[in-house]
Amino acid sequence: MRNKKDQGMESTTNRNSNARPNFGLRSKVALAGCILAVVVVVLGAFTRLVDAGLGCPDWPGCYGHLTWPDEAHEIQSANKAFPDAPVDGSKTWPEMVHRYFAGILLLVVATLTYLSWRSPNKRTLKQTNLLMALIVLQAIFGMWTVTLKLWPQVVTAHLLGGMATLSMLWLLIERMRKTPIYIPVDKYRALQRLRPLAFLAVLVIVLQIALGGWTSSNYAALACPDFPTCHGEWWPQADFQEGFNITQQIGPNYLGGFGE
Repeated sequence: MRNKKDQGMESTTNRNSNARPNFGLRSKVALAGCILAVVVVVLGAFTRLVDAGLGCPDWPGCYGHLTWPDEAHEIQSANKAFPDAPVDGSKTWPEMVHRYFAGILLLVVATLTYLSWRSPNKRTLKQTNLLMALIVLQAIFGMWTVTLKLWPQVVTAHLLGGMATLSMLWLLIERMRKTPIYIPVDKYRALQRLRPLAFLAVLVIVLQIALGGWTSSNYAALACPDFPTCHGEWWPQADFQEGFNITQQIGPNYLGGFGE
Protein backbone atom coordinates (compact mmCIF):
# COMPACT_ATOMS: atom_id res chain seq x y z
CA MET A 1 0.00 0.00 0.00
CA ARG A 2 1.18 3.51 -0.77
CA ASN A 3 1.46 6.09 1.94
CA LYS A 4 -0.24 9.46 1.77
CA LYS A 5 2.95 11.17 0.72
CA ASP A 6 3.32 8.88 -2.30
CA GLN A 7 -0.33 9.33 -3.19
CA GLY A 8 0.02 13.09 -2.85
CA MET A 9 3.07 13.12 -5.12
CA GLU A 10 1.28 11.01 -7.73
CA SER A 11 -1.76 13.26 -7.56
CA THR A 12 0.41 16.34 -7.96
CA THR A 13 2.19 14.72 -10.88
CA ASN A 14 -1.09 13.94 -12.57
CA ARG A 15 -2.27 17.51 -12.12
CA ASN A 16 1.00 18.81 -13.52
CA SER A 17 0.66 16.40 -16.43
CA ASN A 18 -2.83 17.66 -17.18
CA ALA A 19 -1.69 21.26 -16.90
CA ARG A 20 1.46 20.64 -18.92
CA PRO A 21 1.54 22.84 -22.04
CA ASN A 22 1.23 21.12 -25.41
CA PHE A 23 4.50 21.90 -27.17
CA GLY A 24 3.37 20.06 -30.32
CA LEU A 25 5.25 21.56 -33.27
CA ARG A 26 8.11 22.77 -31.08
CA SER A 27 8.87 19.25 -29.84
CA LYS A 28 8.83 17.93 -33.41
CA VAL A 29 11.21 20.68 -34.55
CA ALA A 30 13.48 19.94 -31.59
CA LEU A 31 13.49 16.22 -32.45
CA ALA A 32 14.32 17.01 -36.08
CA GLY A 33 17.13 19.29 -34.87
CA CYS A 34 18.49 16.57 -32.57
CA ILE A 35 18.60 14.02 -35.40
CA LEU A 36 20.19 16.62 -37.67
CA ALA A 37 22.78 17.45 -35.01
CA VAL A 38 23.83 13.78 -34.93
CA VAL A 39 24.27 13.88 -38.72
CA VAL A 40 26.32 17.09 -38.49
CA VAL A 41 28.62 15.62 -35.83
CA VAL A 42 29.16 12.46 -37.88
CA LEU A 43 29.81 14.48 -41.05
CA GLY A 44 32.28 16.64 -39.13
CA ALA A 45 34.15 13.53 -38.02
CA PHE A 46 34.12 12.16 -41.58
CA THR A 47 35.46 15.46 -42.92
CA ARG A 48 38.32 15.30 -40.46
CA LEU A 49 39.10 11.62 -41.16
CA VAL A 50 39.45 12.22 -44.91
CA ASP A 51 41.63 15.30 -44.24
CA ALA A 52 39.06 17.58 -45.88
CA GLY A 53 39.07 20.29 -43.23
CA LEU A 54 40.68 22.64 -45.73
CA GLY A 55 39.05 21.07 -48.77
CA CYS A 56 37.63 24.52 -49.45
CA PRO A 57 40.13 27.30 -48.63
CA ASP A 58 37.43 29.97 -48.38
CA TRP A 59 34.19 30.33 -46.40
CA PRO A 60 31.20 29.99 -46.63
CA GLY A 61 31.52 29.06 -50.30
CA CYS A 62 34.04 26.74 -51.93
CA TYR A 63 36.53 28.40 -54.28
CA GLY A 64 33.94 31.11 -54.76
CA HIS A 65 31.19 28.61 -55.63
CA LEU A 66 27.93 27.97 -53.84
CA THR A 67 28.57 24.24 -54.15
CA TRP A 68 32.07 23.23 -55.28
CA PRO A 69 33.93 23.38 -58.60
CA ASP A 70 33.54 20.17 -60.59
CA GLU A 71 33.72 21.29 -64.21
CA ALA A 72 37.11 21.55 -65.93
CA HIS A 73 36.86 25.29 -66.50
CA GLU A 74 35.69 25.85 -62.92
CA ILE A 75 38.61 23.88 -61.52
CA GLN A 76 41.05 25.75 -63.73
CA SER A 77 39.65 29.09 -62.59
CA ALA A 78 39.72 28.01 -58.93
CA ASN A 79 43.34 26.89 -59.17
CA LYS A 80 44.29 30.29 -60.56
CA ALA A 81 42.45 32.08 -57.76
CA PHE A 82 43.94 29.83 -55.05
CA PRO A 83 47.36 28.71 -56.34
CA ASP A 84 48.43 27.52 -52.88
CA ALA A 85 45.35 25.30 -52.50
CA PRO A 86 44.65 23.39 -55.72
CA VAL A 87 41.23 21.77 -56.05
CA ASP A 88 40.98 18.21 -54.76
CA GLY A 89 37.55 16.82 -55.69
CA SER A 90 37.76 14.12 -53.03
CA LYS A 91 37.98 16.80 -50.32
CA THR A 92 35.76 19.61 -51.58
CA TRP A 93 32.45 17.74 -51.41
CA PRO A 94 32.81 16.38 -47.83
CA GLU A 95 33.56 19.88 -46.54
CA MET A 96 30.64 21.48 -48.37
CA VAL A 97 28.13 18.75 -47.51
CA HIS A 98 29.06 19.23 -43.86
CA ARG A 99 28.52 22.98 -44.22
CA TYR A 100 25.13 22.44 -45.87
CA PHE A 101 23.84 20.26 -43.06
CA ALA A 102 25.27 22.63 -40.44
CA GLY A 103 23.47 25.52 -42.16
CA ILE A 104 20.19 23.59 -42.17
CA LEU A 105 20.66 22.88 -38.46
CA LEU A 106 21.10 26.60 -37.82
CA LEU A 107 17.80 27.27 -39.63
CA VAL A 108 16.06 24.56 -37.59
CA VAL A 109 17.30 26.07 -34.32
CA ALA A 110 16.27 29.54 -35.52
CA THR A 111 12.78 28.15 -36.23
CA LEU A 112 12.68 26.61 -32.77
CA THR A 113 13.67 29.96 -31.24
CA TYR A 114 10.97 31.74 -33.23
CA LEU A 115 8.32 29.25 -32.08
CA SER A 116 9.48 29.69 -28.48
CA TRP A 117 9.06 33.46 -28.70
CA ARG A 118 5.59 33.06 -30.20
CA SER A 119 4.46 30.56 -27.58
CA PRO A 120 2.44 31.98 -24.67
CA ASN A 121 4.30 29.55 -22.42
CA LYS A 122 7.95 30.57 -22.01
CA ARG A 123 8.99 27.45 -20.10
CA THR A 124 11.88 26.58 -22.42
CA LEU A 125 12.61 30.06 -23.77
CA LYS A 126 15.84 30.51 -21.81
CA GLN A 127 17.25 27.18 -22.99
CA THR A 128 16.21 27.86 -26.58
CA ASN A 129 17.86 31.29 -26.59
CA LEU A 130 21.04 29.78 -25.19
CA LEU A 131 20.92 27.10 -27.87
CA MET A 132 20.54 29.75 -30.58
CA ALA A 133 23.56 31.63 -29.25
CA LEU A 134 25.54 28.39 -29.22
CA ILE A 135 24.66 27.49 -32.81
CA VAL A 136 25.70 30.97 -33.99
CA LEU A 137 28.99 30.54 -32.12
CA GLN A 138 29.37 27.18 -33.85
CA ALA A 139 29.01 28.88 -37.22
CA ILE A 140 31.78 31.29 -36.23
CA PHE A 141 33.99 28.38 -35.14
CA GLY A 142 33.28 26.74 -38.50
CA MET A 143 34.55 29.84 -40.26
CA TRP A 144 37.61 30.08 -38.01
CA THR A 145 38.40 26.42 -38.65
CA VAL A 146 39.06 27.37 -42.27
CA THR A 147 40.42 30.91 -41.93
CA LEU A 148 42.81 29.91 -39.13
CA LYS A 149 43.84 26.80 -41.06
CA LEU A 150 42.74 24.09 -38.62
CA TRP A 151 44.19 25.74 -35.53
CA PRO A 152 43.86 22.89 -32.98
CA GLN A 153 42.27 25.09 -30.31
CA VAL A 154 39.45 26.07 -32.65
CA VAL A 155 38.97 22.56 -34.04
CA THR A 156 38.66 21.11 -30.54
CA ALA A 157 36.30 23.87 -29.41
CA HIS A 158 34.21 23.27 -32.55
CA LEU A 159 33.86 19.60 -31.63
CA LEU A 160 32.84 20.39 -28.04
CA GLY A 161 30.33 22.94 -29.34
CA GLY A 162 28.79 20.32 -31.61
CA MET A 163 28.39 17.86 -28.74
CA ALA A 164 26.95 20.62 -26.54
CA THR A 165 24.44 21.51 -29.27
CA LEU A 166 23.34 17.90 -29.53
CA SER A 167 23.03 17.60 -25.74
CA MET A 168 20.99 20.80 -25.41
CA LEU A 169 18.58 19.71 -28.14
CA TRP A 170 18.03 16.42 -26.36
CA LEU A 171 17.44 18.21 -23.06
CA LEU A 172 14.86 20.44 -24.75
CA ILE A 173 13.08 17.35 -26.04
CA GLU A 174 12.98 15.92 -22.53
CA ARG A 175 11.66 19.18 -21.08
CA MET A 176 8.88 19.21 -23.65
CA ARG A 177 7.69 15.69 -22.94
CA LYS A 178 3.90 15.46 -22.90
CA THR A 179 3.94 12.90 -20.11
CA PRO A 180 6.34 13.54 -17.21
CA ILE A 181 8.19 10.63 -15.66
CA TYR A 182 6.84 9.59 -12.23
CA ILE A 183 9.51 8.48 -9.76
CA PRO A 184 8.49 7.07 -6.36
CA VAL A 185 9.85 8.92 -3.34
CA ASP A 186 12.26 6.16 -2.26
CA LYS A 187 13.78 5.81 -5.70
CA TYR A 188 13.98 9.57 -6.10
CA ARG A 189 15.99 9.83 -2.88
CA ALA A 190 18.29 7.05 -4.06
CA LEU A 191 18.83 8.87 -7.34
CA GLN A 192 19.61 12.08 -5.49
CA ARG A 193 22.43 10.30 -3.70
CA LEU A 194 23.86 9.32 -7.08
CA ARG A 195 23.97 12.89 -8.37
CA PRO A 196 27.63 13.51 -7.41
CA LEU A 197 28.67 10.31 -9.21
CA ALA A 198 26.55 11.22 -12.23
CA PHE A 199 28.12 14.68 -12.35
CA LEU A 200 31.59 13.14 -12.12
CA ALA A 201 30.75 10.69 -14.92
CA VAL A 202 29.57 13.52 -17.19
CA LEU A 203 32.72 15.50 -16.40
CA VAL A 204 34.92 12.53 -17.29
CA ILE A 205 33.03 12.00 -20.57
CA VAL A 206 33.41 15.67 -21.53
CA LEU A 207 37.11 15.50 -20.69
CA GLN A 208 37.50 12.35 -22.78
CA ILE A 209 35.76 13.98 -25.76
CA ALA A 210 38.02 17.03 -25.41
CA LEU A 211 41.12 14.82 -25.26
CA GLY A 212 39.95 12.92 -28.32
CA GLY A 213 39.37 16.17 -30.20
CA TRP A 214 42.77 17.51 -29.17
CA THR A 215 44.48 14.28 -30.22
CA SER A 216 42.72 14.31 -33.59
CA SER A 217 43.27 18.02 -34.29
CA ASN A 218 46.98 17.54 -33.62
CA TYR A 219 47.07 14.43 -35.82
CA ALA A 220 48.45 12.35 -32.96
CA ALA A 221 46.08 9.38 -33.25
CA LEU A 222 48.86 7.14 -34.61
CA ALA A 223 51.57 8.36 -32.25
CA CYS A 224 51.26 4.97 -30.57
CA PRO A 225 51.16 2.25 -33.28
CA ASP A 226 50.33 -0.51 -30.80
CA PHE A 227 47.56 -1.06 -28.24
CA PRO A 228 47.11 -1.04 -25.29
CA THR A 229 50.77 -0.19 -24.82
CA CYS A 230 52.62 2.58 -26.65
CA HIS A 231 55.78 1.43 -28.41
CA GLY A 232 55.74 -1.58 -26.10
CA GLU A 233 55.66 0.55 -22.94
CA TRP A 234 52.81 1.23 -20.52
CA TRP A 235 54.14 4.70 -19.70
CA PRO A 236 56.41 5.84 -22.56
CA GLN A 237 58.50 8.96 -22.42
CA ALA A 238 56.35 11.91 -23.44
CA ASP A 239 56.59 15.69 -23.67
CA PHE A 240 53.28 16.71 -22.08
CA GLN A 241 54.18 20.40 -22.11
CA GLU A 242 54.51 20.37 -25.89
CA GLY A 243 51.65 17.94 -26.39
CA PHE A 244 49.21 20.19 -24.54
CA ASN A 245 50.60 23.50 -25.71
CA ILE A 246 47.47 25.64 -26.04
CA THR A 247 49.52 28.70 -26.97
CA GLN A 248 50.32 27.41 -30.45
CA GLN A 249 50.62 30.37 -32.77
CA ILE A 250 47.94 31.34 -35.24
CA GLY A 251 49.10 31.46 -38.82
CA PRO A 252 50.69 28.17 -39.93
CA ASN A 253 48.73 25.55 -41.83
CA TYR A 254 48.01 22.87 -39.22
CA LEU A 255 46.83 20.29 -41.75
CA GLY A 256 48.87 17.22 -40.92
CA GLY A 257 49.65 18.42 -37.40
CA PHE A 258 52.52 20.77 -38.15
CA GLY A 259 53.12 24.20 -39.61
CA GLU A 260 54.01 24.32 -43.25
